[in-house]
Amino acid sequence: MTEPAAIDDTTEGAAGAATRRLTDLACGFCGLGCDDLEVAVTGRAVRPRTACPEAAVLLRRGPGPPPGPRVEGREVPLAQAVSAAARHLAASRAAVFSGLGTDVDGLRGLADLAVRFGASLDHAGSEGLFRNLDTLQRTGWIAATLAELRTRCDVLVVIGADPRRAYGRFFERAVPPEALFTDDRTMVFLGSGPEAATRDQLAGHRLIEVPVVPGFLGEALAGLEAFLRGRGAAEFAGALDGALGADLAELAELLRAARYAVFVWDAADLPAPQAEEVVHRAAAIVAQLNRAGRAAVFPLGGRDNVVGANQVMLWRFGHPLRTLVDGRASRHAPDLYATAVALRDADLLLHADSFRPRPPPAFSAGPVIALAHPATEFAREPEVFIPVGTPGVDHAGTVFRMDGIVCLPLEKLRDAGLPRLADVAAAIRAEDGA
Repeated sequence: MTEPAAIDDTTEGAAGAATRRLTDLACGFCGLGCDDLEVAVTGRAVRPRTACPEAAVLLRRGPGPPPGPRVEGREVPLAQAVSAAARHLAASRAAVFSGLGTDVDGLRGLADLAVRFGASLDHAGSEGLFRNLDTLQRTGWIAATLAELRTRCDVLVVIGADPRRAYGRFFERAVPPEALFTDDRTMVFLGSGPEAATRDQLAGHRLIEVPVVPGFLGEALAGLEAFLRGRGAAEFAGALDGALGADLAELAELLRAARYAVFVWDAADLPAPQAEEVVHRAAAIVAQLNRAGRAAVFPLGGRDNVVGANQVMLWRFGHPLRTLVDGRASRHAPDLYATAVALRDADLLLHADSFRPRPPPAFSAGPVIALAHPATEFAREPEVFIPVGTPGVDHAGTVFRMDGIVCLPLEKLRDAGLPRLADVAAAIRAEDGA
């Protein structure tokens, strides 16, 4: 990745501050790992110039000062807010840590707090992650990296909705105009079909649409697998008669002839009743194709460093997210320690989110500590609110790309006086004498 470059525009901004133009910046928001962002920085103000719509909103900052820490709704010095947070945590017996949208150092700091005080930990974006892990843990799968997808894939099968809705630059990143090791590409949309902007972007490629209603995706993939195994539509009691069966049979022939087929889905966006089945069927199809050819899965995800959060949990505790940590002991129970479930028995909520102004989940059974984005709006004022900086805006940091292969370095763009979440977590531990 090219190192970020700073270009002095000599433009005068607010209060006479010069405007700096920063290029080749990495983005840590959605997990795609785009590294060509460009922003203009004038004092505390940040104005995106090259970014997807989501990143443009999340990067933008005004020239004003951020809010200060608050305890019981009153603005206080940072040290006082840290002391209050430490007192609440020390008194807790069933804490829940939610959000977890931060860089690797911040996640390590939260893990340290969980060891010291005891807490369950879950990321706000973990639902899709665990839908994928269900298949990965039970049967495994063969996965592609983003580089392999860009350079080798000749048949891309998109399952479900158009990824553009959640990952605005996916096709730009995954399907460049010219691939290194393939001459032409076929894009297959198995589900709701591409949006108009996606059609325009993929105009140079062959597009195939196989319409499938969301609740029937699992059955459609089962039919595709059956066709690949040489079985007929008659086994499905009429469910695959007509256009869908014919389309799936043609798709099976296309996949048999493919040099490198890749299946893409966003598990978080799949219909809940059969999301795990869809993931399982897609992985099984890839396994079948690899008997005579080459194929892989590329599950979308990684928003707000959820992949990094899962990695840190594995490093520290030997368990993924949705794990209870108490001193040196840890217990993983994905159904029990999902945030919404864990809060039923909690006596404290610590919500950590430095990437976006996402409020904490509803909780009234005890104190709320928010180590959060300065623009966060709360339905109920937390007992302790400490605004923290955003990695890649207010301080440098490291996040994982969605395929888990690459760590991305995020650069500091401005100095607004906001602390790193990692430093706040360390201060809370130090306040408690840990």
